[in-house]
Amino acid sequence: MPLANRPILVDCPSFHENNGGAIVLHMLVDQLRSIGVQAYAINLGHDYSNIKSPMLRALKKWNRRRRRGSFKTHPSMDVPLAPIELYEDSIIVYPETRSGNPLQSKRVVRWLLHKPGFFGVDAKIAPSDILFYYQKAFIDGIVEVPAERCLQVRWLRDDIYQNSKMPRSGTCRMIRKGKYSLAEFTKHDGSILLDGKSHTEIAKIFNTTEIFYSHDPHTMYVYYAVLCGCVPVIIPQPGISSREWRAGSDAKYGVAYGESEIEWARSTSNQLRNHMAELRNRDLESVRSFVAFLRTEFD
Repeated sequence: MPLANRPILVDCPSFHENNGGAIVLHMLVDQLRSIGVQAYAINLGHDYSNIKSPMLRALKKWNRRRRRGSFKTHPSMDVPLAPIELYEDSIIVYPETRSGNPLQSKRVVRWLLHKPGFFGVDAKIAPSDILFYYQKAFIDGIVEVPAERCLQVRWLRDDIYQNSKMPRSGTCRMIRKGKYSLAEFTKHDGSILLDGKSHTEIAKIFNTTEIFYSHDPHTMYVYYAVLCGCVPVIIPQPGISSREWRAGSDAKYGVAYGESEIEWARSTSNQLRNHMAELRNRDLESVRSFVAFLRTEFD
């Protein structure tokens, strides 16, 4: 079957607005379908292969099935579930957290949405897997991933994140994937913790606080903070300089890496806003390049 007719199936969890991985996996399906590619989601769930006890592994699977319910999508995105009969002849896109190749597909793409192993999962990436990455920082030390295999799609929520010109005071912070900097919490006592809050709640807080401390060095929330007029400050990672961090991030302007850059971030925030307008076009080109590469690789 030629790629023009071969479906692309993306391994997606249910949509959750606070789960960055789920968001971009759903966005990939939506963007592929927007350019005429036959793309679908597959919902395989967790396999808990890193849990050695068979009894505990079975219990966790049962509990997750009980809680999960139906597959959830966002109403603004076109993300249908794939019929089972499409599984065999399709190209399968797994994130880096999926261990192995549960569908036994002959055509596997592994999309690195973070550094392999970051979440404690041994992904068991096969030599035959075609690797793509979301950010350059996620392929440090992985020599087999060419730099040109960058695949990015973003959910830029400028429908919610807007500057309401409200009075500001105090700070807010978010942990997410930044547990390396937990010791910094005492430095920012009194900050409003954003983890677990909805986008609507976070947008309101961004509009009433002055500084957003992000313990996660790679999160879309720094963009959202700038849209609301709040200055984002990345808590520096041990051993990584501002220059090194920016080399692996798209946020070249408007974001402070450490408190010493706060005034510079304020003065360059408009450049980040302009850059965000360019990202939508860049993302679509990224998806087109992805499809073109697969057409060459599998045809």
